[in-house]
Amino acid sequence: MAEKTKHYHVTNDFVDKETNEIITKGSIYEADEDRAAVLKAADVIGKEASKAEIEEAKKAAEKGADGDKNAGKSEKS
Repeated sequence: MAEKTKHYHVTNDFVDKETNEIITKGSIYEADEDRAAVLKAADVIGKEASKAEIEEAKKAAEKGADGDKNAGKSEKS
């Protein structure tokens, strides 16, 4: 059985050891319980993201894939 994952707020930039991608502060990161424990100990992720925050991040990523200059920026000013 696959382990369930959750989404977390990124509190500091880090390089994902599995993908070698740079994960930036302010983004949402998906991790299983074991990986989350390691990342929390390293102080790079914080609280769990809400469903609304996850959906907002997905929409921002989709806009970014379309070349939108404002992708990833909050619409709240």
